[in-house]
Amino acid sequence: MHPTIADVLARPEVRAGAPAVRAGRAALDTPVRWVHVSEVADPAGTLPPGVLVLSVGVPVADPTTVPARYVDALRAAGAVGLVVEIGRQLPSLPAGLVQAARAAGFPLVELRRTVRFAEIVAGVLGQVAHRDDDPGPPGVEAAFRSLALHRVPPARVVGELARRIDAPVVCEDLAHRVLLTAGGPDLRDWAARSRLAGPAGPEGWATAPVGRPGARWGRLAVPSRPTPGTADRVRALLDAAADAVSLLDPSPEGLLRSARDALVADLAVAVPSEAGRLAVRARAAGLDTEGPLSVVALRPAGDDAPGRAADPEQAVDAALAVVAPGATVVSPAPGELVVLVPGDGGPLLAALPATVAAATAGPGPFAAVADLLRRARDDAAAHAATGGRGPVRVPALRGLVHRLGDDPALLGFAADVLGPVAALPAPARADARDTLWALVEAGGVVADVARRLGVGRPAAYARLRRLSGLLDLDLTDPEVRTALHLALLVDARAAR
Repeated sequence: MHPTIADVLARPEVRAGAPAVRAGRAALDTPVRWVHVSEVADPAGTLPPGVLVLSVGVPVADPTTVPARYVDALRAAGAVGLVVEIGRQLPSLPAGLVQAARAAGFPLVELRRTVRFAEIVAGVLGQVAHRDDDPGPPGVEAAFRSLALHRVPPARVVGELARRIDAPVVCEDLAHRVLLTAGGPDLRDWAARSRLAGPAGPEGWATAPVGRPGARWGRLAVPSRPTPGTADRVRALLDAAADAVSLLDPSPEGLLRSARDALVADLAVAVPSEAGRLAVRARAAGLDTEGPLSVVALRPAGDDAPGRAADPEQAVDAALAVVAPGATVVSPAPGELVVLVPGDGGPLLAALPATVAAATAGPGPFAAVADLLRRARDDAAAHAATGGRGPVRVPALRGLVHRLGDDPALLGFAADVLGPVAALPAPARADARDTLWALVEAGGVVADVARRLGVGRPAAYARLRRLSGLLDLDLTDPEVRTALHLALLVDARAAR
């Protein structure tokens, strides 16, 4: 049994506002199924039936509002009464509103002291849920609306529905892409099966639309045939959950992005045996898993990068507008973007500005995406951490160093190569490292080494001769320079 308007007025959080009934006293025994704060003059389509409306008087204070029309609009929208707080917004109830409410027998209550509407709503809905927590529609409606009131994530609503009906639940968009799941649904061939779904379909699914009236964006589905005798209960629970998701009014695009973010995060730690299951999830989320894929990972460039972009996603959006149709952008971790690109990721990588550190791996089949993802993310992270600018392609020495981490063999190799430099006094050691970095970054071109060091060519030659003698290495040998590059990267990582 639902509380009446009189029961609501007797609650301590309402009594604190010194309520005074101005109209509709004879209707105070009307049941209240919901409480809602509304400040619109025409609430059509925004209120559930049996609702007691709370207001600070914004519509009433508007000189263009016709009191009789406002009362009629509230009644037509499902309201059973109106509670208005008197205060800064509205010093007193207009006589026209009181007269219109009395003529309609519509309960009108003024609160003469300021109260917290949130406490009233929570208290009344808690009372409704406590009295009606049963499998029938009234209790179900209150329980799910309470979730919407407290602004829980839509996933919580879907999970609660799956728990109550003890069956899998899926929330999908109008393109039959899976946004949320609970209860472990079978997502194989989801889009094709969903297009045929419904109570009369081959699998006997129960479904309910989600979204505001006139702006439906998806539906909830119970992708299994209900057990005998439970169809009505499942329907009642499903409808209540769909209403709650609709009241939360999430962005379907945001839900899809979150679903893909979670998929990529799981791919990043997946073992090979999980590739098939993750491919099913990927297809259900609208990703193409048939052709080869490349992974492009991005991070903001180092702090010293000129024109550093605060948001690398802007750079990605600009590049995607030119290349990589059908690419999918996800964010598996804060400050990081990953793009799954059909085919070769090279054109996208080349289109990115130097304000991001980026790396790519692939292309390869979907079964290899987990490995490609790890490689590209490692290289992008290492590239950014060492102040790298612009794109790099896997394989890269920075990514190798990042993946091997504190491997003793790698650390020993770096110590052997750079040992004589490490033994120098601090100023000479810094000059030697700067010269070696200039050498490997210049590809052995002495003129470029001189430019990077800001010295003349003879001075650059002299520095390189001294280092060649110190290290006992031929610095003109490309293999030696590669070894030096690797050792310098290990040394730089250890110094951070």
